[in-house]
Amino acid sequence: MPALHVQRAFRWQAMLRIAIVIAFTADLAVFPPSEQLPLSVVLAAAYTAWTFRTLWAAWRSHRPLPGWVYPLVDLTLLTALMAVSGNFSDPNWSSPLSADIFLFIPVLASFQMRPGLTAASGVLAAASYATGTGLGHLQQPYWHFTFVHTLFILVVCAGCVLLSDVQQHRVRAIRELAEHRLWLLERIMAAEEREQRKIAEVLHDGALQNVLAARHCVDEAASTPGAADAALQRADEALVTASRQLRSSVRTLHPEVLVSGGLLPALEQLAQQASERGRFRVQVRSGIAGAGAVDRPLFWLAREILENAVRHAQAKNVTVALEEHEPDGVRLTISDDGIGMPPDALTRSLASGHIGIASHRARVEGMGGTFTVRTNDHGGTTVEAVLPRT
Repeated sequence: MPALHVQRAFRWQAMLRIAIVIAFTADLAVFPPSEQLPLSVVLAAAYTAWTFRTLWAAWRSHRPLPGWVYPLVDLTLLTALMAVSGNFSDPNWSSPLSADIFLFIPVLASFQMRPGLTAASGVLAAASYATGTGLGHLQQPYWHFTFVHTLFILVVCAGCVLLSDVQQHRVRAIRELAEHRLWLLERIMAAEEREQRKIAEVLHDGALQNVLAARHCVDEAASTPGAADAALQRADEALVTASRQLRSSVRTLHPEVLVSGGLLPALEQLAQQASERGRFRVQVRSGIAGAGAVDRPLFWLAREILENAVRHAQAKNVTVALEEHEPDGVRLTISDDGIGMPPDALTRSLASGHIGIASHRARVEGMGGTFTVRTNDHGGTTVEAVLPRT
């Protein structure tokens, strides 16, 4: 459980004890015990000291005692105070403290967000009240009164247990979300590093090599005038190739065609580039020109799926379909006839730090859509994403 939540709960628990101190101080003032007044004052002072000790520890951020110590000390001191001050044996039943003070025990315990401890504290508080009141009024028993108040303490205890359980699960969910956020952040940073490395490799192995080759040809033309025309021709070819490679990389990094032409031309361009790199036939089918506000997430999803097809599918044919989906939605389907995807492929990919498809799934579902990956009957894989237009 996060330390911040524990510390905050410990402080509020300590503050609530002040209400108990005020309650029994008022009770001793309005209904002073006829016997053992000094001992009652001593016990009241002991509980007050206990209250201020917990307050001091809470605000000084000292490490709390074990959780079970607090309800045990509360119950022990308050039960002794009730017994010594005569609240258990008051023949006129004039003081409400003996019945109501025990309600605080499960309430205080619930701040620790441990349902089991809260339940045990409430049951012991109810048992202490029933036993003390029953023994104190043996001469003038009023079992209906004792039974109803004992039941009331147990009902309050049940409510505290439920509240403690809700708070425990809430804090646990917050902790898990925080841990998941950190995990995703690490994966995103790793993905960014991989993308940067990939760009560097593409530029180094492609365009940069052709630029270097062109420079070598220019140097050759300068040093050997007789072969200048051929060398310059080779330099020109190398620069044209480098230009084409750089233009392809720029289009991949910033899809200008998506902005200027829309989703369908952008998908056709992606499919053509993937076809050339993966050496498979690709067909793009669409009954619509675009998807409006969700053009961009669908484009990046298609890029990721086609990239996976190039790397892993070993496919001969790939189909990209963009179509309307009722009501007011759009569906992107990418299917291949490759080797298929093992059932645990996504899980293993995520565990190894590759969050590409997982991040797209989260984005699609976060936008109110659906994302499915299935194996085709005759081999290959189909990825389908459905998104609302708004």
